[in-house]
Amino acid sequence: MRLGAIIYTLGYGGIILALLMVLPLVQSIWLGHDVLARNFTIGLLLTAFVSGAMLLSGRSARKAAAKEIELVLIIILFWSLLPWVASLPMTAASQVVGLSEAYFETVSALTTTGGTVMQYPEIEAAPILLWRSLLGWIGGLWTLVFAVAVLAPMEVSGLSLTGSPLLQNGEQASLSERLGRPMRLIGPIYTGLTALGVIGVMAAGGGLFESFCIALSAISTTGFVTHSQGLATQFTAFAHLIISTLSLIGALSAPALVLLGVGKRMQSLGRDSELRLLAGLIIGYALLSYLILDSLGFGAALLQAISLFTTAGFNYLPNTALQAWPVFWLMLPALFGGMAFSAAGGMKMMRAIILAKGVGNEVSKLAYPSSVQSLTLDGRRLEDPSFSAIWAYTSLFLLFLAGGLIIVGLFGIGLEDGWPIVVGALTNSLSITTGLDLSVSFGQMRPYLQYFLTVLMIAGRIEILILMMLFTSSFWRFTR
Repeated sequence: MRLGAIIYTLGYGGIILALLMVLPLVQSIWLGHDVLARNFTIGLLLTAFVSGAMLLSGRSARKAAAKEIELVLIIILFWSLLPWVASLPMTAASQVVGLSEAYFETVSALTTTGGTVMQYPEIEAAPILLWRSLLGWIGGLWTLVFAVAVLAPMEVSGLSLTGSPLLQNGEQASLSERLGRPMRLIGPIYTGLTALGVIGVMAAGGGLFESFCIALSAISTTGFVTHSQGLATQFTAFAHLIISTLSLIGALSAPALVLLGVGKRMQSLGRDSELRLLAGLIIGYALLSYLILDSLGFGAALLQAISLFTTAGFNYLPNTALQAWPVFWLMLPALFGGMAFSAAGGMKMMRAIILAKGVGNEVSKLAYPSSVQSLTLDGRRLEDPSFSAIWAYTSLFLLFLAGGLIIVGLFGIGLEDGWPIVVGALTNSLSITTGLDLSVSFGQMRPYLQYFLTVLMIAGRIEILILMMLFTSSFWRFTR
């Protein structure tokens, strides 16, 4: 393992954060917020200095061929270390008390989880809300890049890509090249679609600042809002449609996003089993919600279904109407989530399809024990290791869920409030819980419980199995 290559890549991540800090810094100066301007200046200079030093110290190893162990470490360090420097400006928020809350808010943003200690974002200064939305946006982009550069080649948890131009790296490609190629392919498309979303929401009557923040949160499926009353009080029905479309784009896999951006071979998207399942579940969920909750129109039910399945967690319903929904019904879509290799959270549609095929195959063997069936998914043959990896992931997910419930229970949170919080953290969909009437808010939690939830958020974002590698002896032998 070459530590220099990891330091060099982390330095690039820090430089990106430093560049993003320029926007809220300029806004703070423009609005005359001296305290915020000071915090963002200190954060920018410190982040730029440390990141620059990391780039210089790791420069000699930047072209060395990347090893799998380095890919594992970089994805863990990006989500756990970089939030510390990104959280420095967040300490100036009026509703953020201490570094634990700032770190919680930052990790929640970068992992696109959407949990927040800011119960009333409308009373926060605009630069803080902008910084939070920018962190969610870059977190969504990093999620796509890491999914393609790390998770897909290693076939983590049974998920894989075949024949995608995003995977065309040489065997001797360095760590920065492995991450740089998908960044160059996905970044412009992701940015362009975000810009179109901002323009669309503004054209639908939204203000510039609100439109910018909501578009960043929507396409990254973070779910941050600038007003505690949800979207119904801020935006028109047409703006809701644009925001939900952006959320749906964020739930598309990275290859589908590239196809959407370049506008070629769009007909292949219609043959994607994952996309068809996602669309079918959204429509079916919306129809059932419309029929069961008769006070809800089908249009509103459809937008809310998109919000929940993409794990964005936006509330399109007026007042407290969402609190009348059964909690299980609200959290169920988050378990499925969006497509694999997307910015959305959840267990992913591809796993649901493969698990269903595996269970169906086992049931058929009960009737015909000697039969041999070849299972395929979109032309790709499903091998036994894929099923084993997905069963391992599912088992670990349930183990983390059970362990999380026990730990939050020890911290004084009952099962009624605890299970949506743990599920939301593991599926990166804590924004959904803002529509629930929980007896405890994230800002009221003790610091060590906030830190524990950040571990669950990171575990959910890096697909759990990556995190579990840290606890294997073979992993530490390879690091020597």
